[in-house]
Amino acid sequence: MNFEGLGKTVQIAAAVLGIPAAAAGTYGVYQTYFTNEVACQKLRAAIVSTMERNVAAEAKRTLLRKEVGEFVVKCGAADPDARTLFEAALKEEPPAARPAAVSAANVATKSAAPNGVPPAVLAAFGRSPGGEVRGWVALTRGDAGRLGEANFEGFELSATALPPAGTVLRPKLVMPVWSEPQGGSNDETKLQGRVPATGCVRVVSARAGTEGKRTWGEVVPVPCPAHLMAKSP
Repeated sequence: MNFEGLGKTVQIAAAVLGIPAAAAGTYGVYQTYFTNEVACQKLRAAIVSTMERNVAAEAKRTLLRKEVGEFVVKCGAADPDARTLFEAALKEEPPAARPAAVSAANVATKSAAPNGVPPAVLAAFGRSPGGEVRGWVALTRGDAGRLGEANFEGFELSATALPPAGTVLRPKLVMPVWSEPQGGSNDETKLQGRVPATGCVRVVSARAGTEGKRTWGEVVPVPCPAHLMAKSP
C-alpha cells in the first residue's frame, strides 16, 4: 500500500470535510486574501472617485491624503501602478509628461483630439513629450504572484500574447499612462496621466516586457465600442 499517497488523500479529505485542524488554516488564508482584496478595491474606488471630483486642487489633496496613505500601506505592494498614480495625485503639480517647450501650435498639429472622447478624458490622459495624444500603458501585471495577469479586456492578453495594432481595449481598473514603457520599478517623472476605468484605448503598437515583466502598449484614447461598454471603476 502507498502510505504516502494515502496520507495526502486523508489531508485533502479532512480539509474538504471541514475537520478543524485542516479547515481552520485553509479558511484563514482565504479569509485574509479576500478581506484584503475587498478592502483594496473599496479604497481604490474611493480614491478614483475623489480624483474625478471637480473641486479645488488643495481641497482634493486634503480629501485624498488619508485614503492614499492607507492604500499605500495596505495595498501598495500588490498594486504598484495604482500606488504611483495615487501618490502623484497628492503632488503640488500634475504629473503631466509634456514639456513646457511644446508650443500650442505643435500640440495642435501633432495629433488632433480623437472624435467622441470627452475633453475631461483627454485632459486626464495627457500628451506625449512631443505633444501627441498617445502614451504607454502596462497591458499586463509584473508584480510577484500576478505576473502576466491582464490589465485590460478586449484581447486575450498574457506575458507572451500581444494585441495587434488597432485593437481596442478597456481597462479593468483606472490605469496610469506613461511617456515611455517602465522597467521593474516605476519612474514617477515619466507619468503622463491616466486612463479611467470608464474609457477605452486603441493600440498603436505593443512591446513584450523584458525578463518576463510587464508587456506594454502604446495607445490613444477612443470611445468604447458596444461590446466594451464602459463600467464604473
